[in-house]
Amino acid sequence: MSNLRANSKAKLYTETGIFTCNAKTRRINGADDPVLLVFTRKYGREVVNDRYRGQGTYVELDWTAAAETGNPDDIIYDDLQAAFDGVAEQYDQHILGNPINTWLRNVSISTLQQLFRPGSTVLEIGCGTGTETLKLARHGVKVLACDISGKMLEVLERKAKLEGLDDRVFTLHCRADGLKKGVHSSGFDKFDGAYSTYGAINTEPRLDDLFRDLHDLLKEDGILVLGVWNKYCLYETLGYLFRGRPDLAFARLRNPVPIGRSRFCVASNAYSIASLGKHVASFFKLESILGVVIILPPSNLTRYLPRGRWLTFFKRLDLRLGRIFPFNRLGDHFLAVYTARGEIQN
Repeated sequence: MSNLRANSKAKLYTETGIFTCNAKTRRINGADDPVLLVFTRKYGREVVNDRYRGQGTYVELDWTAAAETGNPDDIIYDDLQAAFDGVAEQYDQHILGNPINTWLRNVSISTLQQLFRPGSTVLEIGCGTGTETLKLARHGVKVLACDISGKMLEVLERKAKLEGLDDRVFTLHCRADGLKKGVHSSGFDKFDGAYSTYGAINTEPRLDDLFRDLHDLLKEDGILVLGVWNKYCLYETLGYLFRGRPDLAFARLRNPVPIGRSRFCVASNAYSIASLGKHVASFFKLESILGVVIILPPSNLTRYLPRGRWLTFFKRLDLRLGRIFPFNRLGDHFLAVYTARGEIQN
């Protein structure tokens, strides 16, 4: 600690490169501190308890300061793959065991089934274990499902084979910068549409490249659907302000949102329609916005979820508000529908 007080610069040596970092000390609140979720996910609770219980301070490295060798994006990709590989077998329980996560998926599936007709071929970015993938396949849609996690894809492949859908579900293990090459090597060319819901867009470090490639991979009238963790969440902002927690009420305004200030165990970027548009607008035209989870509590606050008939009433109201400005821009997430531009704008 004395060395750190004298000089806040540090070097981080990784398999992907060497990075000059800004270092600072942080306080930690026991073995259940959100920061330790990263290590719990990778090594298990027993190892984390053994190594970190009783420790109150850790060193935080801002490795984005400068890269001596390598690309900082590689660290993000490696962390994402490790994170989702580690939870692949329990991922369905995480989704289906949480009523708001299930509600989010139900809304996105309904939207996708309205947009993608039986017989169409679509590309999915960040498929996970295939909650939407399999629903679309049952709907008669052929899906090339891509994910950075090979373990997630193994689970999806098992489920697709079990349901007899492996003739409509195809998988591709790749990260965003290898998407175009991977798609073509899989025997696909142009798609009727593409979609990515609830996660991949918020953790992707190279959005401009991703949307450029998606534009090239879609037909002229191709549809793009994005389910995005929103920068402005009405319920969360008002709720945390009421509880006297402005640090959490406004946490999404800073990108990346730090671990411990969001419900995720990886650093994530929150986007508004406008801020996402800076990356999308050159390649796709915005057609519609549906806000999701506006007056319902986000998935980490389900203890405040209404019960019984009140829940049904709030879900219906949530859907209605989700189509009305400005509420469609104030949900925990939003579903944005785009169409491909004929020519890419510079």
